[in-house]
Amino acid sequence: MNDTLAPFKTLIYEHCGLVLEGIAEARLHKALHQGAERMAVTRLSEYFQLLQRTPEEFEKLISALTVNETYFFREPDQIALFTNQLVPRLLSRQSRRPLKILSAGCSSGEEPYSLAMALDTVYGEQRRHLFQIDAGDLDRQILAKAEQGIYSPFSFRSLDAALQQRYFQPLDRSFQLIESIRNSVNFYPLNLMAELGPQGLDQYDLIFCRNVSIYFDPPTRLQLHQRFYNALNENGILLLGGSETLGNDMGVFELVEEHGHYYFIKGESYRPASSQAVSWSQSRRAPQAVEHPASVSQDSVLSPVAATPTGALNLPPLDWIRQLVQEGQTEQATRLLDRHLSEQGQPVSVGVSLLKSWLLLNSRVFAEADQLLDRVLQEDPWSVDALLLKGLNAKWQQRHEQAVEWFRKVIYVCPESWPAHYYLAEVHRLDGRDEQAIKAYQAVRRILSDDRHAPDGLLWVPLPLPRGDILFLSERHVLKLRQRLSETGEGEG
Repeated sequence: MNDTLAPFKTLIYEHCGLVLEGIAEARLHKALHQGAERMAVTRLSEYFQLLQRTPEEFEKLISALTVNETYFFREPDQIALFTNQLVPRLLSRQSRRPLKILSAGCSSGEEPYSLAMALDTVYGEQRRHLFQIDAGDLDRQILAKAEQGIYSPFSFRSLDAALQQRYFQPLDRSFQLIESIRNSVNFYPLNLMAELGPQGLDQYDLIFCRNVSIYFDPPTRLQLHQRFYNALNENGILLLGGSETLGNDMGVFELVEEHGHYYFIKGESYRPASSQAVSWSQSRRAPQAVEHPASVSQDSVLSPVAATPTGALNLPPLDWIRQLVQEGQTEQATRLLDRHLSEQGQPVSVGVSLLKSWLLLNSRVFAEADQLLDRVLQEDPWSVDALLLKGLNAKWQQRHEQAVEWFRKVIYVCPESWPAHYYLAEVHRLDGRDEQAIKAYQAVRRILSDDRHAPDGLLWVPLPLPRGDILFLSERHVLKLRQRLSETGEGEG
């Protein structure tokens, strides 16, 4: 299969930087065959030629390969830093208006709309004149969804209930963002592998590009930083996801630290006086004192960045640890989680317990993982992550009846949790309950066929379950189980 896919991988990599290796090959293989069927060609070589001369079809293929899973107010502490520290600093040093902000790789719009809501809570109607928020993504289909501003309950997993009530209106089984906030964001097609200026996106004061660079290799990330550098004004700020920043000090920007958060700056104006970070650019010059701008007094619905105990500031960000877990760097992740667990006088975060229990399960240390999960469920009895891990703990110890009960609890709490349906189907299939397995696999098919970006309902646990692969396996198992039922004369009809 690799030889067949090689020219497609090269074409896609050169166009948008996506690296499609390992388990991603199955997703690519399926998307190519679906595209060939859609375009009524029988050979992948014909489809390759067609992609080169049909931009519209190439866009559909890219859309099928990209993953767009996010939610409102993701990494809320970073948004609070943006609202309460960075924006006042930008406003105090800029003579021109409005401030230009870019959300690069905006997916279905949750990030730029979160920024618009955060600014609205502080500046009200003045935000219309103070800020210009642009947002871009490669996937034109997901941009069309973003412009509609219609979201399922999964998008609100980190959104305060008061903000949801203030900014959203019920629409059937979903919610639509109010028009004034939708009109605050300008959406554009954006290919991060090309210079932003010719795409009409430049002269920004601040750029958000969170949870995007993790999909690129180091040479591509370096190019990305250079393009962001060119798209910023003489002085500007680049914010990446908390799990990405420290691994992306490519020598293009200066890395600084503020209130335990790391970000990149261009120029001298926005270096926080309290920063203790030493990056590539700082190491080549003597430290300079920077006059800190006067604080801007404001009444904010969002909580300001709170004073944090010294010990907590030295703890690594959980989003960073989660990324290490997702990338399979388990030894480093374990060391960092143990630092959290051993910190005296600090409450243990639910995220720490869940990530630690996931690593323990994968190491088959079942009893210790179970104790951590029980603690989480005492604090949050409806934690989808904890309930699902309890089910996996039972499944991996061959306690299938208990596993079924835990997976059913997940589905009760979160009916659209396709991983729970999938694991439930697997247990039924292994135990020979073919009809029940078919029903559970069909639930997976329903959820993922209706929305190939359907969230998994999990906040912390990075399950290694590519949606395209799970949909493919579910469809295959349904066919095989139906065939087996037909041969044995069992089942419906």
